Amino acid sequence: MKVHVYGCGLSGVTAAILLKEQGHDVEIFETRTHIGGNCHDYKNSDGCTVHQYGSHIFHTNDEDVWKFVNRYTRFNNYEHRVRANTSEGLISIPFNKKTEQQLGRDLSGEEIQELLFRQYSERHWGVKWEDLPKTISGRVPNKRDNHDDRYFTDKYQGIPEQGYTQMFMHMLNGISVTLGCPRDLHKRLNADLVVWTGKISEYFDNSFGHLPYRSLRFEHHRVAKDDQYSWDQGAVINECNDKLYNRTMDNSVYLNEQVDYTIHTRDYPEEYDPQLNDPIYPKTFGEGPKIYQKYQRAAQADKNVLFLGRLATYRYLDMWMAIKQVMVKIK
Repeated sequence: MKVHVYGCGLSGVTAAILLKEQGHDVEIFETRTHIGGNCHDYKNSDGCTVHQYGSHIFHTNDEDVWKFVNRYTRFNNYEHRVRANTSEGLISIPFNKKTEQQLGRDLSGEEIQELLFRQYSERHWGVKWEDLPKTISGRVPNKRDNHDDRYFTDKYQGIPEQGYTQMFMHMLNGISVTLGCPRDLHKRLNADLVVWTGKISEYFDNSFGHLPYRSLRFEHHRVAKDDQYSWDQGAVINECNDKLYNRTMDNSVYLNEQVDYTIHTRDYPEEYDPQLNDPIYPKTFGEGPKIYQKYQRAAQADKNVLFLGRLATYRYLDMWMAIKQVMVKIK
């Protein structure tokens, strides 16, 4: 069977691998000029591996997913730690006994919400806290009754030792990939099966309107390596204040790279505009779900297309979830 996969991120590449293993003739087509989707990274002239689209930390409790990715790379032992820049200084999050010691006191759930989540979430979504659905505002993590300051507590976590792009290169061994493709290429090519990982609305020519998303604008700054910024302290600072950006990320920390100059990445939330930026976070509230239901019904009627991934299923998926979704659909 001739299969065309549109999108060279985690969902598309995983689908291509599994379908190729089943004996199908698989090709991947990608609109961007690089592989790896939003996981793409690159090594700059200072020897720092830069996450082009913000930090990507692999974490999962799923044995099958972990075995799958370890076919293509070795992972380091990086454990993600995040600090929050608040009105009371830099503190560890999620709130735990270590945070309590840093502040010199315990906080109630409402105080944690105000200190850590209100301004960050309002900036991230572009909506007042009171107007956010409970599916988002209700995600405020419970306080941890221990000193575990890791952001993720999954059994397996880390970052590919040679970076994500190298992992994708190994995954794509023997699979044809064409980069820089026009967005309407799928209309001109014939295949027995199409795997679509782009926006579901784009596949259907936005016939029911544009789906709403939030986007991020990334700025990368070359800075002298700060001696006091260590691996143990973590790579990311969340801005829980009135700054215009959400996070500052020190890229050299992910692979513990000993460099004189690192790259600090900042992400600025903004509304998605099809002409200006990339869709990142599906706005699964307001009009978004209603519009998506129309596209979902159209997708269910098209038996020769598999819609997979964050954009095609209008769900925010962690990396392991994107892989698992494909594994479940392609058996």
